[in-house]
Amino acid sequence: MQKELRVAAIVALVQNAQARLGKTQVQKLVYFAQDRGVPLEYKYEIYHYGPYSFELSHDLGSLDSLGVLNVDSDPSGFGFDISVGKFAQKFQLEPKYLKKIEKVISQFGSDTPAQLEVKATIHFVQSVIKKKVSGKVKSEVIQRVRALKPRFTEEFVKRCYSNLEQARWI
Repeated sequence: MQKELRVAAIVALVQNAQARLGKTQVQKLVYFAQDRGVPLEYKYEIYHYGPYSFELSHDLGSLDSLGVLNVDSDPSGFGFDISVGKFAQKFQLEPKYLKKIEKVISQFGSDTPAQLEVKATIHFVQSVIKKKVSGKVKSEVIQRVRALKPRFTEEFVKRCYSNLEQARWI
């Protein structure tokens, strides 16, 4: 059951995306879908581009091999393009979870990979810090995200944090 739910959720995410997705985007969108209650049970840890699930990465490769997804190298030479494969239609997501996927896509679907990377990292760090500290954690989160992601400006991190606050994701 869980495997079918995972496949159906990933297919729904890719089908409903506003643009073609890469692996980083799929990782982050699935991360946010889980946070909104889609019970996919992927384990995430901080990695190069923010929260990352090795299990999800393996599943993407398997779904490509099975023709459920097409995971192709981007023609520009950077990253991947993920689209639905010829067997994707066999997997339908329950309406209650489809609404959650659609909400995630409406919130994050037009974000760049960099925005998704930072927003997911902020969310992940915020959830870890909140378990350990009570009260205001915004400055602590921004400081830790900047330490993890020094290539992003403080202004960019703060803007991503504000976006998440306004949308009530943190």
